[in-house]
Amino acid sequence: IYIMNRVSNVVFSVGYYGPHILFITSILMVVGTGLNDPLLLAKQILLLMSWNGMNVWLNGALKKLIKQPRPRNMIKINEQDKEHSHQYGMPSGHAQLAANNLVFIAFLFRNHTITAIATIQTILTIYQRYSFRMHSASQLLAGTTIGGVSGYALYTLYKQMTQKTNREKTQNTT
Repeated sequence: IYIMNRVSNVVFSVGYYGPHILFITSILMVVGTGLNDPLLLAKQILLLMSWNGMNVWLNGALKKLIKQPRPRNMIKINEQDKEHSHQYGMPSGHAQLAANNLVFIAFLFRNHTITAIATIQTILTIYQRYSFRMHSASQLLAGTTIGGVSGYALYTLYKQMTQKTNREKTQNTT
């Protein structure tokens, strides 16, 4: 029983920190592919950081606008959860940020293994938020949907910025 409890605690912690794990994964993967152009890499990282920050802001604004409470009898996983549990629950910020980074990773890198791992991470995040009653199913679905749309928009903007920079470099060398 002790081992099962420890494994559950690790799984739930990995789920809780899913948005952070996926964001760091996105950054590291971009760094791994962009080392030959430091200026472009800096722009790409700044875009990722700004976009994730915008998602945090958007989530807070939507919660204040919608004002849907969280489910009753929440289980708080840590001190940060205790602090944020007084805020509204619609949409789920964890689901929104995890889905945003999952969709970005999936479309940009198109690697089945990495996408599968990122999908599992996102599912763990959603499962943790639901099983601890921090969000209802509808709050998680709304967060996931907003995050998915946001992740695709990030991918599109990222590709456009990268292509524009590469075109400019090509024009400057000819």
